[in-house]
Amino acid sequence: MTVKAFSNSLRWANILLILATLAAYLSPFINPDAFWLFTFAGVAYPFLLLGNLFFILFWAWRRNRYFLFSLACVLAGLGYLTGFFGFHFFQNEPGKNDLKVMTYNVADLRGFESEKGEKREQKVAKLERFAEKYGQPGILCTQESKGENTISALRNAFGFTHYFKAKSTAIFSKYPFVRQDAILFENSSNSCVWADLKTPAGVVRVYSVHLQSNRMSYTANKIATEGDLREKQTWRDIRFVFSRYKQAVQVRARQARMVAKHIAQSPHPVIVCGDFNDPPVSYVYRLLSENLQDSFCEKGGGLGTTFAGRLPFLRIDYVLADERFKVLSHRVPKLELSDHLPVLVSLKIVQ
Repeated sequence: MTVKAFSNSLRWANILLILATLAAYLSPFINPDAFWLFTFAGVAYPFLLLGNLFFILFWAWRRNRYFLFSLACVLAGLGYLTGFFGFHFFQNEPGKNDLKVMTYNVADLRGFESEKGEKREQKVAKLERFAEKYGQPGILCTQESKGENTISALRNAFGFTHYFKAKSTAIFSKYPFVRQDAILFENSSNSCVWADLKTPAGVVRVYSVHLQSNRMSYTANKIATEGDLREKQTWRDIRFVFSRYKQAVQVRARQARMVAKHIAQSPHPVIVCGDFNDPPVSYVYRLLSENLQDSFCEKGGGLGTTFAGRLPFLRIDYVLADERFKVLSHRVPKLELSDHLPVLVSLKIVQ
């Protein structure tokens, strides 16, 4: 291939990359029931961003004005960047009456229900060390916390006196429950629970949300680590991932609309926590974050990754707060008890 042909190929690759990035920007506004393929572009946003940054540097190094196209593309979606990378590296400490909230998809603490003896004790010790290091949250929202032994371990480690659970989604609280209920999704093991809590900041409505899982992590990891495009099995695995993802993202959209409608009717300031199973550049995130603050965008620093599996750059666990709160801090501590990481946030009521 000649230098000219290589350069032309890079230009076309740059154009296709820009088009894919623009598709990612549109994905939050397109209902997956109408056209679900746009959601893939949203998931790929971090990689599309890195690709555009590469072309900006490459064309600038070549002293070619083509760098302006990718630069314009990145600037056009600058608002999405803060959902992927945080620029806040200093955290405020909560006061006595401020709220400390944590959300955590515990994945039943990776087999905790069936374990006994030393293995179980080690996991309990990890929870206790975490609570000692980061302080006990006043509110904990969990997902995939089905087993009663898991519930007991969480209550004991963090000292919770109140909790409410439906299916495998729960809210733990050190504040009294005024009212609680659940939004149960049809034909799904996922759910959303909510509770009005009597806190020092007044009555606050808290949601713990777990939207439809993709249920394809094993196959996706297999493709990422062992996939060979020359093998038919790899293509079968890719088709399976597409099919499963299409189904899941459409179900999540319907679930998110139910939850968003309920949130809009709340008579109290709301805090929405949970595992949305979708990134910030998505239809689901846009629905649930409307008129709410994303704690990561307000106080996050560095990469916002919350999924601890092999797929990189995934931020799918959130704490969203009513605009009547001020976000004081946002942390994603390491706690190796699940394929997710906990999200720990401090909030101050300001109105």
